Parts: sequence; structure tokens; C-alpha cells
Amino acid sequence: MKSGGGPSAKDFDKLFGLRPGWRLEPRSTPGAGPLWCFVVNGKIEFSVTAIGGSIHLYVMDTDQEIVFPDADALMAWLRVNRADAAREPAERVPWKARGRRFMQWN
Repeated sequence: MKSGGGPSAKDFDKLFGLRPGWRLEPRSTPGAGPLWCFVVNGKIEFSVTAIGGSIHLYVMDTDQEIVFPDADALMAWLRVNRADAAREPAERVPWKARGRRFMQWN
């Protein structure tokens, strides 16, 4: 977490970056940063952003915003309310290992 208590862009990248269904989406407001969104069948279900020291989850279907004090509270809510949004991230394979596998012919 950054010094102000809220998550940084790197924190969100670590939290959502490799989780299935999550992607970074641009905002239509000029100058506004992108949002992390949970997408199912091409439709955004949730968007997540940091405002001040808290995390805000916006639920598209109900037009509801839920505020969490930290990432742990957000993930706990997702595990109960939308478990597939809280699936564990895919394992990141280092670039060297990817290249090595590509070069192996066996």
C-alpha cells in the first residue's frame, strides 16, 4: 500500500493483474486513470478504484457502490458474493522459462 493508506496502481496490478476475468479498462473522463474491471461474456460486472484511503467497488447491475477499508475486505466480499471474481491468479512464468520451453524440441 502507498503511504497515504490507499492502494497504489502497483497494488491493484498485483491484486487483479493475473486473476481470470479482470482487466484494466480506460475511463471516458479526460485525465482520469483506468479502472480494474471484472468482465464476464464481454460485460463489465464490477469496477474497482481507490479513492482516498479506501477501495470502491461499483456493481454495474445494481448501480451500487460498496466501500472497503482494504484489499483483504474486498477479496472477502468477492469470495462470498462472486467467487469466480476471487479466483487465484494464474502463475506468472518468467520470460526466460517461456523462451526455454519454446526452444525445446522434445
